[in-house]
Amino acid sequence: MTYLGTQPNDVKKNTGLYTPSEILQLTKEGSWGGSLELIEEQTVTTETSAIEFTDLKNYDVHLLVCSNFQPNATGDGASLITRISNDGGSSYIATGYQEALQRILADGTNSEVKSTNTTRFTRSAGATGSSTNENGEGYTYFYNLLNSSKYSFSTTHILGTDGATNFNMYFGGSVLPTAETHNAIQVFSSVGGSSISTLTAKLYGVKQIWVT
Repeated sequence: MTYLGTQPNDVKKNTGLYTPSEILQLTKEGSWGGSLELIEEQTVTTETSAIEFTDLKNYDVHLLVCSNFQPNATGDGASLITRISNDGGSSYIATGYQEALQRILADGTNSEVKSTNTTRFTRSAGATGSSTNENGEGYTYFYNLLNSSKYSFSTTHILGTDGATNFNMYFGGSVLPTAETHNAIQVFSSVGGSSISTLTAKLYGVKQIWVT
């Protein structure tokens, strides 16, 4: 997979083999493939309808880590969800996504969440309530967002404690089956009209290895 951004520091004249000491040094420098670059961090402490990431830099793979998500009372039991944009964030695509996830509750209940035409690209933090200590967490990998010749995919793993204090977990993936550049991410509550009360969201670029 091609790294689209500035060529990282792990470029070496070699046959594709790194010694353990080289790998250790590159990892310490944050230059080894799989290392993360923090692109942007946003923290919500006052109710807001949504947050946006509009500077994705030039990465094939992005990682969004969401923690301490809590909706306002209107959105009790909401998940945190995302949509993507093809115009830099002026508008966000609200239809045509496909998803397949597994949902598991602590009481042993499990179900499939699937659709061939849904309004969200992916879930980014688990369903949670609006009371103290009820929070949603999760992480999502995004693939090919900036590649105009490929579909944009995501894989996600999210956790939450819902409005009835039941622990829940989702894992799975999604796709927007349109080959175009997607250059912004919007994050908001899944319940219409509700706001985000608290949230810390960090967007990373995932570095990849160059071999010359």
